[in-house]
This record gives sequence, C-alpha cells and structure tokens, in this order.
Amino acid sequence: MSSVKLLTRLEFFSQIAKTFPEFSYLGDPILHTPTNPVSVDEGREIGQKLGKILIKYHQLVGYGRGLAANQISIPKSVFVTFLDDQIQTYINPKIIKFSQDQCLYRELCLSSGIIWADIKRSATITLQWTDNTGQPQKEEFTGPQARLLQHEAEHLIGIHSLDHAEPGTIEFCLSDPLLEKLRLI
Repeated sequence: MSSVKLLTRLEFFSQIAKTFPEFSYLGDPILHTPTNPVSVDEGREIGQKLGKILIKYHQLVGYGRGLAANQISIPKSVFVTFLDDQIQTYINPKIIKFSQDQCLYRELCLSSGIIWADIKRSATITLQWTDNTGQPQKEEFTGPQARLLQHEAEHLIGIHSLDHAEPGTIEFCLSDPLLEKLRLI
C-alpha cells in the first residue's frame, strides 16, 4: 500500500467530512439502529433533503449513488438513489424477494469514508416501496441497481455493508471506485 496514496485519500476524506458535517460514520450507533416508518409527506420532505445532499456530494467527488436517512442522523425509513442524473426517493422500502444467484462487488459507502470491502449480494431482488406521489410500487431489479438498492435498504434496518464483508477484504480504498466491476459467483 502506498503511504502517499493513503495520505491523499485521508486528506480527501477529511475535506469531505468538513463539507458534510451531517454525515454519520462507522461507530455511530444510528447506523446500527433500525429506522422507523414515515408518512408520505414526511418521506417526501426527507427525500428532498437527501437528494440535495447526494447531488452535492456527487458533484464534489464524482461518485455516490445512494443515501439513506440514518446516514445523516434521521432515523426514518427513506433513502434516495442518484442514477442517470435523476434522484429517486424510496419511502418505507422493503425487499420482498432475493434471488439465489449472487455476485461480488467491492463496495464503498459514504458512511465508511475510505474503507471498502467485497460484499456478496443477490443478483436480483424485488423491492416494494411508496413513491413521492404516495403510490405503492413493486419492481424487480438486477445488476448494479439491485446491489445499490440492497445496500441502501440494509442501512434502514441497521446493517452496514462492512458488517457482512467477505473475510479478509476490508481495506483502504486506494484506487478509483468507478473502475470496480460486478463479479458473478
């Protein structure tokens, strides 16, 4: 491991932590506490706040695709994703089906700073949630989007990705996370 790369990443993380003081990081008990359901109006309001923060984060660092309410110390069951330059809000989401097929991916989380690990997840899921208009939704997702939704949904039930990292894979992120590839197992 290059000490120069690590120092650069630590300095970068320090800048991020100062820019986003509302973020909760590893060790904060809120990340391991299940969230509470919300009304559509409250979920919409939280989603707007999360979306603004996630877009600002993405503009600053060039990555970041999801943010759960408890990652900014709001113990409510809401998360947002940022895909194809659009914010999508998921209110009271629940994964109702997991495929047996799994894949590996080295995941980085906004709440773990510069630490990442290989995480095994289902290749396909079915998610149920309420959208911003109050309409119930249910959809099957595959590939990277399925992984992202699993990652964010786990935050809401008090599980951090590093809690179930593949043994021996937790390490400092010293390379570009945008170059990571999904690996089927």
